[in-house]
Amino acid sequence: MAQLLEVGCAKADITPEIGLPLSGYAIRMNRPSEYVDSPLFVHALVIRQGGHVNFLFSYDLLAISSSLEERLHTALELRLGSDFRRGRCVFVATHNHSAPTTYQLEGEPEPDEQYWQYLCEQTVEAAVQALTVLRPASLYYSSIQLPGFTYNRRALLADGRVSMARTPTMPVLERGPVDSTLTLMAWRDQKQRNIAVLVHFACHAAAMATQAIAADIPGEISRRMSELFDAPCVYLQGATGDVNALVISEDKPAMMAWVDRLWEHLKEMPETLTRIKSRPFHAVSTHIPLVYQPLPSRGLVERKIEHLLRIAEGDLHSPDLADTLILLSDLMNMAPGELPDPAMAAFCAQTLASAEGRILKAIDDGGTISPCPLPVALWSVGQVAFAFIAAEVFSSTGFKIRALGHNQAILPVTYASSIVGYLPDREAMRKGGYEVVDAWRFYRQPAPFDPDSEHQLIELVASLIRHVQTSEKS
Repeated sequence: MAQLLEVGCAKADITPEIGLPLSGYAIRMNRPSEYVDSPLFVHALVIRQGGHVNFLFSYDLLAISSSLEERLHTALELRLGSDFRRGRCVFVATHNHSAPTTYQLEGEPEPDEQYWQYLCEQTVEAAVQALTVLRPASLYYSSIQLPGFTYNRRALLADGRVSMARTPTMPVLERGPVDSTLTLMAWRDQKQRNIAVLVHFACHAAAMATQAIAADIPGEISRRMSELFDAPCVYLQGATGDVNALVISEDKPAMMAWVDRLWEHLKEMPETLTRIKSRPFHAVSTHIPLVYQPLPSRGLVERKIEHLLRIAEGDLHSPDLADTLILLSDLMNMAPGELPDPAMAAFCAQTLASAEGRILKAIDDGGTISPCPLPVALWSVGQVAFAFIAAEVFSSTGFKIRALGHNQAILPVTYASSIVGYLPDREAMRKGGYEVVDAWRFYRQPAPFDPDSEHQLIELVASLIRHVQTSEKS
């Protein structure tokens, strides 16, 4: 007989003071936030079974860094004592592009100390509240296909480039796949009262690109689901490293119109929820040591820095800068030959020059880079399992992870902590594009990951699934 499983859920406000810069868009050039469009929250989901307490925290933030993760762990240990164990805690973010810095991307200012302290306090508050409402629960599940709301932003163009533009100026030869599945889950007590709602969907939280503090698409979906179910709603990002909503980098009305259209499909989903078979809850975690690709020559890096600094100083016309300007144009989704805005070009060039400086330091330090740990965790609840991955993975990777579950729905959940950046597959690395060529620089990595890294991830998730299955049989 399975041990009693108890669930509790709560949320706490993490909205910052107006004036902090917002993370995720170089086009903002670190200008201060001007107003609050919608509040930000941390949601705490607690699962207790057999004396083990497991915590899942979901934040309306871009990402969780290793330093913030450590601060959160320490705060939770101090307040919760024996109820808290690091190995039984997962932090995830919705990858919201309208929140303050919690992972310092290249070119962004250092995180605000007071805001980080506030995050820790509110995380503890949400955890305490969730523990106080723990009660026996069962999980209910439903899913729906939602084509036509998102698109794969990696467009292979006729000239061989990979563009992130929704409507490139050149013919598109192919785009990658899109996972259009939205999964809805609800934890309910013995009286059929909702304890918590979970929404799993793959969609970059980048619909808005204003100077407003906002929770973007995940926050609006969570708000509506919470009202519909009269319970906190936790949003979990799917494999969304190459997936955008059809509304991208716009304003509040455009985002709300998109959500309104989506809501016509979602508001009927509660009627389709069915109870899943009860099995013991299992939680396992580990990491992969990701190997980096070899560093370039010192001369090549020095030449690139020199070119970038000249562009940062305003030189957009010298013939010897043509190749570097093309790289900047690709980064800003501009057509070849189109001159970028001088201020934006200067900001991006200075940012990339700083990233190249870090590569130069790695070369001067001997050129040997230690592997980067990629945290991975698996939570299994009967017929459903969550694969938490501390990276931005592509739709193709998400499909591979889903395929590992023969009698179980395996849901890839991305932007766990501490995030390492994008994890392209071998085919994407061959084609190039922002996620392959530039993104690792913005994530402050010294080099791209080895092309086999994505394959390592799939193998590790498969091994965790086998481990859980073996434990269930013993």
